[in-house]
Amino acid sequence: MKDVAPVVEVVAYDPTWPERFTAAQRLLVGALPTAVSIEHIGSTSIPGLAAKPIIDIQAVVPEVEAVLADLRPLEQLGYVYRPLVFPDDDQHLFFPRDTAGRRAEHLHVFGITSPAPAENRLFRAYIAADTDAARRYEAAKRQAAERHPDSRGRYGAAKEEAMRQLLAEARLWGSSTGLRSAGS
Repeated sequence: MKDVAPVVEVVAYDPTWPERFTAAQRLLVGALPTAVSIEHIGSTSIPGLAAKPIIDIQAVVPEVEAVLADLRPLEQLGYVYRPLVFPDDDQHLFFPRDTAGRRAEHLHVFGITSPAPAENRLFRAYIAADTDAARRYEAAKRQAAERHPDSRGRYGAAKEEAMRQLLAEARLWGSSTGLRSAGS
């Protein structure tokens, strides 16, 4: 019987993650020429933090409808549009990308009016700045991955409460430091 790698695995920080983001960003600039920003978000963007080895990328565009009107540039790079991942948010498009049969990247495309990019930036800044918050976030992710190695959905749900708590803390921290999310 062949051993199958888990779908969800949290690994030690890899110093090549920023380089992987930069390589993807270079390609995405051509595929999303109207993007206002293309940023590295998520756990792999925080030095020293354990994470799933999947690079999360946030692109902010003037209109998500323009991206949907012509998916070919992203498809040519291997990004696959998954319309049902965020069905309640019409300003959030999701595109996973696999490399060598394994998930390599998650591209999140947001409309410029979406509050999510600011929240993602605030969360990233807070976790990077507060070692206790980073430790708690990492512990929640590791526990969720151990409990649900075969389901991205159950993994995400298992760490949801920790994420909500940390985001609430990030908002308070952001208010005290002058960094604010759109929801603050």
